[in-house]
Amino acid sequence: MKLSHLLLLLFLAISCTPATEDTAKQVDRYEQIADEKAREIIRASIEHAGGMERWEQMQQLRYTKDFSLLLESGEVEKSYEQVHDYQYNPMVIDIQSQENGQLIHTLLQEGVYSRTIDGESADLSQDVLAKAVNTSTYVVGMPFKLLDPGVDITYEGGTQMEDGRMVDVIRVSYDADQHDNHSTTDVWKYYFDKEDRKIVANWVKTSDHFSLVENVSFVRAGGILFNKERKSYRVDSLGQRLWLRAEYVYDNYEVQ
Repeated sequence: MKLSHLLLLLFLAISCTPATEDTAKQVDRYEQIADEKAREIIRASIEHAGGMERWEQMQQLRYTKDFSLLLESGEVEKSYEQVHDYQYNPMVIDIQSQENGQLIHTLLQEGVYSRTIDGESADLSQDVLAKAVNTSTYVVGMPFKLLDPGVDITYEGGTQMEDGRMVDVIRVSYDADQHDNHSTTDVWKYYFDKEDRKIVANWVKTSDHFSLVENVSFVRAGGILFNKERKSYRVDSLGQRLWLRAEYVYDNYEVQ
């Protein structure tokens, strides 16, 4: 398995930062963000979301995730009902998904990924399975994942969302060629509410399209702020919405 895949999952490994860690070491983690304004916003966002110490003390995270992918016509392309179960020490990630009538089970255990479809082993590479798992863990790990090593972070100023909310925009870039703990070269922009600093939306440029994802509502579990409802839009290069691509509902969070 690529080292990058293991490192990307370490954000969930609670043992990496003991609860007795000196406060100065916590400060150093923010100092890796060279842009002072971006550092200030991300620090406030993490504190509002429950704090890094609380996040890293988790021993288990479990939640459900239901979502639909939509065609430009509005027709449902695929629908999913998932149960995510992440355990630590040792690391085990277990995702069970009902996808258009099929039962798909994805597992990371003892450093090895596997998948079955209706009980039959799926012939997929470790890279493909790691990417699928990392996509989910990346989303649920925000804003804490913004402290990953090697991330290029820049404050881009303030703007106004379509609903009138004022936000600050931070650009986040990854470089898989330069950093082993990155598996993507995507460019993201995160929109932070000016009042409480929670992430209310993100824009992403992938290899073939642009997306804008709105975090519609939130819920707290175990003192940590999580997404509850999200909507993803395909947008043009200027950020103008083209069509609704996906709708997500996260629920039934359990934190230990």
